[in-house]
Amino acid sequence: MFFGLDWATAFIKISFEVVFSIVSAIPAWIAWNCVAPVYLSMYIPKVFQHIPYWHVVAIFLTFTYVGQLINKLVPKIINIERDKK
Repeated sequence: MFFGLDWATAFIKISFEVVFSIVSAIPAWIAWNCVAPVYLSMYIPKVFQHIPYWHVVAIFLTFTYVGQLINKLVPKIINIERDKK
């Protein structure tokens, strides 16, 4: 790329993924910390009933990056092409 734009686009992509994980972890964190102590108290240990917010963000980031790796490593199983007429 010209003038290192490949680094700039990679930085923008990673920044978007981090911000998306931070924002999307808010409802998941609230939902888990409201639901788990009430309905899952008999089934999960006490340490998992109140998960810290930044742990949820790390889980979202991990799932994002692992999903990207799987998408790159696994070949396309189904190849759908349109009929050329």
